[in-house]
Amino acid sequence: MQFATKKVMKGLFAAGLATGASCATAQTDSVTVYGFLKADVESVWASGPKGGVGTAERVSNDLSVLGFKSVENLGGGMQAFAQIESNVYVDTGVGSLADRNDNVGLRGSFGEIFAGQYELPFRYVSVYEIDPFTAGIFASNSIMGNGFAVGANAQTPASFDRRQKNLLQYSIPAFHGINASIAFAAREEQTATTNPGLVSSIITYRSGPLYLAYGYEVHKDYFIAGSKDTGNRIGIAYSIGNTRVRFAWERLRYEPTATTSLSRDAWQLALTQDIGQGQLRFSYVRAKEAEGNATAGIGGIGIPGTPSGARQVTLGYGYNLSKRTELWGAFTKLNNEKTATYNLSANAVPGLSAGQSPGGFGIGVTHKF
Repeated sequence: MQFATKKVMKGLFAAGLATGASCATAQTDSVTVYGFLKADVESVWASGPKGGVGTAERVSNDLSVLGFKSVENLGGGMQAFAQIESNVYVDTGVGSLADRNDNVGLRGSFGEIFAGQYELPFRYVSVYEIDPFTAGIFASNSIMGNGFAVGANAQTPASFDRRQKNLLQYSIPAFHGINASIAFAAREEQTATTNPGLVSSIITYRSGPLYLAYGYEVHKDYFIAGSKDTGNRIGIAYSIGNTRVRFAWERLRYEPTATTSLSRDAWQLALTQDIGQGQLRFSYVRAKEAEGNATAGIGGIGIPGTPSGARQVTLGYGYNLSKRTELWGAFTKLNNEKTATYNLSANAVPGLSAGQSPGGFGIGVTHKF
């Protein structure tokens, strides 16, 4: 649940920011504070070649968030808006300001445009609508997208599940359930030999219980000058009574050198079943073996022509203690083939080797505000 704090924020600005220097601030129509704290007590392990990795017990933060949103009506149907969002490491008490989704922009009859650091449109095809676990070691982006990354162009080049720096994004006005967005990463990393760039896009359709989405993303010069890496992803979800069926598919293709390529398909099938105040959750993710003539793997993807596939099964249950607080538990097991190195998302098992298969179990609580 979000709550407006316009008067409180005005007071804070007046008392805390006006410290001897004259400054003018626009009068906003609303400032909203939002977020959630999510943590669990979990046990993780990995089995496979070389004896695997021993069991470890830990308290883990599951991407807890603190954010602020501001909206100002400019007249004529136009609004200015801004967002500052930060990670909150509830397990250790540390965190940085504005290290998540941050932007400033305008919206109106023309649509919406903003600049900032933000999750890319391609990511939104499936992460929130298809995956019932979304974040932490139970999430599908252990495999889907080939790992989550935050960075500028050409940083962590394997990842198609990104929060991108130096971003400019435009979204069309909604039209009969259709929405679309396209984002460009400014090419600020140019060198004498490369000029890395990124374009990410999504189109969605919603009608009652139906959700359809397609995303396309291209990375240029992420590995070498002239390289072009692409991602295609679809998402489908449909509700039948209290059951929601969810499916996603993606194809990632890389050009790690001038003469080699690697491609890999993956898909996810997920189900949720609402039962009273609770919800049962299931996810199955399958990564196919890599194809191409590359001589090395990329990210968690193994070497083409070798056993490089993987699968992940996750089961969970959440019980709503209130509209804002959920008690939950989940189990996940990821099985890597010989050359694959997919690891648990967000809170990886350290020291994982190719072919080793991580797993984990956790009991946690989520509190939203």
